[in-house]
Amino acid sequence: MSLIPKGKERRTIKRHQLNEYLRVFNRNTMREMGSIGNISSNGLMLISTVPVLIGAVYSMRIILPGEHTPIDFEARCHWCKPDVGPEFFDSGYSIVNADSDIIDLVESLKEFFTFQEIE
Repeated sequence: MSLIPKGKERRTIKRHQLNEYLRVFNRNTMREMGSIGNISSNGLMLISTVPVLIGAVYSMRIILPGEHTPIDFEARCHWCKPDVGPEFFDSGYSIVNADSDIIDLVESLKEFFTFQEIE
């Protein structure tokens, strides 16, 4: 039984929606795991074509367009459910041992996708 009302947001850190998705790869196999749906410095939501194992820690890699150095990190899956599109699944992860690369990526994405006031 959940103490959180249905539809109530549980996370405390605001996540930023991405208009254009970034692909995430399994660092060990270099197979694509999915695309980032949203991200914060503590976690991310992945949109994939297959469900993933809840509780598992995954070695992930993001290769930014035009960049040569990948961003590698570990993330633990906390939930997985069907997406609104029947061919996709959404899964939520917490980032384990975030280093400066993933934090810099989140800050850059936040800056890029945030509307700035023009003076």
